[in-house]
Amino acid sequence: MSHVYVLTNQHKQFLSKSNEWIDGREAGRLFRSEYKDVAINQMFEANTRNVNLRIELLECPLNTKGQPQVPAEALGDPEIQPGAPEEMPPTTSPEVNPEPAPEIEPDGTPEITPEEPPEITPEQPAEDMAQSGSAV
Repeated sequence: MSHVYVLTNQHKQFLSKSNEWIDGREAGRLFRSEYKDVAINQMFEANTRNVNLRIELLECPLNTKGQPQVPAEALGDPEIQPGAPEEMPPTTSPEVNPEPAPEIEPDGTPEITPEEPPEITPEQPAEDMAQSGSAV
């Protein structure tokens, strides 16, 4: 085994063995798996607990102690504490001043004026059926 998979989120935090998000500087505490499918399953489980996270797999080589060597560019700010505030959607719309819909003038006069009776009249029931009392 020359490498393992670890899980990281958009805050550059890493999943620990105890399912907490930590800064990743303590390699012994990190969740890791030599199998990609196991890491993917863990990623889905972590994402079901918090759907706002964007979790990624990161393949890391192992050091001499058998612990993952997390690349420096993947490590986040050590000041971020586990349970840091999640990303929230913007409270305002990106379209600050929407343009009003243009008013359209009606084209001429309507085809039927209100004074005209409708062309179609409702049909009257057949008199012979009403007299015989048969139901349809």
